[in-house]
Amino acid sequence: MLWLEGDAARNLPNRREPAKTRPPMSRPYPLLSLMILLAGLPWCAPGAEPPSKKKTAPAKGTPPPKETPKPAAKEEPKPGSRKDEEMVDLAKFAPQLVLDLRYTTTQNLAKKAIYPKNARCYLRKSVAERLVFAAEWLEANGPRGYKIKIWDGWRPAWAHQQLWKVLPNREYLGDPSTGGSLHTWGAAVDATLVDAQGKNLKMPTDFDVISPEAKTYYKGTDTAVAENLRWLQRALSKAGFLVVYDEWWHFVARDWKVFGPVDQSITGDEVPQ
Repeated sequence: MLWLEGDAARNLPNRREPAKTRPPMSRPYPLLSLMILLAGLPWCAPGAEPPSKKKTAPAKGTPPPKETPKPAAKEEPKPGSRKDEEMVDLAKFAPQLVLDLRYTTTQNLAKKAIYPKNARCYLRKSVAERLVFAAEWLEANGPRGYKIKIWDGWRPAWAHQQLWKVLPNREYLGDPSTGGSLHTWGAAVDATLVDAQGKNLKMPTDFDVISPEAKTYYKGTDTAVAENLRWLQRALSKAGFLVVYDEWWHFVARDWKVFGPVDQSITGDEVPQ
């Protein structure tokens, strides 16, 4: 059935036109019709397959058709496969980053200095490379002069144990009896942003503030805070870090499982002060 719409439907006649009849053939030609019909039929010898079903062999020298190879399954890195990866000193490896180790001060969860004054900021080399990428991405795409500041990198197990004594809560800190923190693996960082003059940009809270306001997803009304946090999270996410729900400043390498705990001096070759 043909449906017409618009002008085509309005132009239909109100009455039916008389059907036009086709004039009969003046003279039939049965023999000619039979010859035309037979000319279009495939001919074959008795017992032979019709041409449409006849099998043909490939020409000599023609290589067999190649099977499309299936894509190889992507193997997940094995846990601990890079547990011996080199640790690097961020001050030397990534001088474009601003370092402010809060555990050398009283501005932290413990309200006292935990690291020695001459502590260095260490990270796994591949994790440090991601921070360099984040810094370069922010410089190219973010507001002019913005830089990444690091509050904490690798954390010795003994230092994490002191924090656990202050706040033995698994929602905020890794239990030392079950592996501790990924900071002790050199696979996590605590970070924020500073402006061109090195001044801390407005963020939801200060470092190590345990409160609902410190959660990763900012729900406040300060547009400057929301914008600064968005730049920080975008830069580190693009570099291969995961955000942590309860602490907006805490970021973990996506492939953290390939690493493991690290035991070394936080002051390098120097005597702790």
